[in-house]
Amino acid sequence: MRPADLMRRTAFRTALGVTVFVLTALVLASTIGYTLLRSQLVARQDARVTELFIALLETARSADQTDLIEAVTTRISASADRSTVYLLRGPDGRVLAANVPDRWFQPGWSSVEAATLNIPTDYPYRIFAGTAGKYSIVVGLTNADLDDLAEISQSAFGWSALGVLIAASLVGAFIATRIQARINEVEAVLHRVALGDLTARLTVSRGGSDLDQISLAINHALARLGSLVEAMRQVSADIAHDLRSPLNRLRIRIEAASEAAGQPADLTAALAEIDALGQTFAALLRIAQIEAGTPREKFAPVNLSAVMQAVAEVYADVAEDAGMTLTCKTSGPAFIQGDTSLLTQAFANLIENAIRHCPPGTILTCGVETEGDHVTAVVSDTGPGIPEAERENVLRRLYRLEKSRTTQGSGLGLALVKAVAEAHDATLSLNDAQPGLRVSLRFALTVHAG
Repeated sequence: MRPADLMRRTAFRTALGVTVFVLTALVLASTIGYTLLRSQLVARQDARVTELFIALLETARSADQTDLIEAVTTRISASADRSTVYLLRGPDGRVLAANVPDRWFQPGWSSVEAATLNIPTDYPYRIFAGTAGKYSIVVGLTNADLDDLAEISQSAFGWSALGVLIAASLVGAFIATRIQARINEVEAVLHRVALGDLTARLTVSRGGSDLDQISLAINHALARLGSLVEAMRQVSADIAHDLRSPLNRLRIRIEAASEAAGQPADLTAALAEIDALGQTFAALLRIAQIEAGTPREKFAPVNLSAVMQAVAEVYADVAEDAGMTLTCKTSGPAFIQGDTSLLTQAFANLIENAIRHCPPGTILTCGVETEGDHVTAVVSDTGPGIPEAERENVLRRLYRLEKSRTTQGSGLGLALVKAVAEAHDATLSLNDAQPGLRVSLRFALTVHAG
């Protein structure tokens, strides 16, 4: 699956959103925690420096210079690694005791790099400089603990972020997989319904989640739709089937009466009308059977070009008798998965429809065109065509144009073509041939193994 297609998946975007939210929350919580902890450590470090300075201040007030120098020297000896630094100046500005170079420090608090103090470390120092009577005292502590805290925090955050990312990705992937599975199931069921299988249903788990409630509602709607469609199909089939017998009996009686009366014109016309009614009911029954669902597992590779050529050969003489010309053009074999008899019926209906409704001199053209992964069957004529506003209507059952076409026919030819197209997942299009009408059926092309 391409990344662009993956980003359009709701389940993937949901999992990605959860992961981003968790990481954002982790970053925010870690930042706040680190800031609070660092501020606490800085406060403690400043308190320690202040404590050391006050101790020396008290010594300077209560003892002589020798005792003060000894106190500073003792503290310097106790900090061999120079994690704590001291500098004591006398009243004349001369350094009395120190473990750092003689330099001027800004009064009050400051941060000084270790290199400035000639100390081989990368950690800066927190310095406080002040006076104790006639003496100048500088006390400082290394920021090693604070920098170590920063490194530990960054390392901990990195590993925590990685762990959270992996955990969130796994959980997100699990959630996305479950959601996508339900979505795929819905797509599959709706696809089966679109193909005429109204028995398809969604799986409902025992959890009773919101998705289960939606599945129940969809199943209920499909059950209701299935019963309604089945009832309509049954009515159509029953009408078409049950009226055949009365029509046949009526035809037999009219034939008998026609023979007895010497076949007068009115009885002959009555027989023609009865035949037309019989054809109408036969077409209705055929459409109902197609819409009831053609088993797709029975579909086989069909050479669409061969079917079109066979139909064209049958109707070539019929078109010539009507004063028209019919030509068939194909670009070679074009195989699809389908039903040969249904496709033959559809192509025959299209050509017969054109012959019936076009005037003499009309040029009829049929053929099969292959383009990429699709193949298109086309029947076109140079007749009066169909107005654009009527092209959807003529696909309805029993709909007949009264202006641009004659009133012959049952109005079921294109309806049957539409039913065959839907059974094969084909796209039926009616377009202007300038002049005339161009009817096309676009199928998915399959590779012929033989």
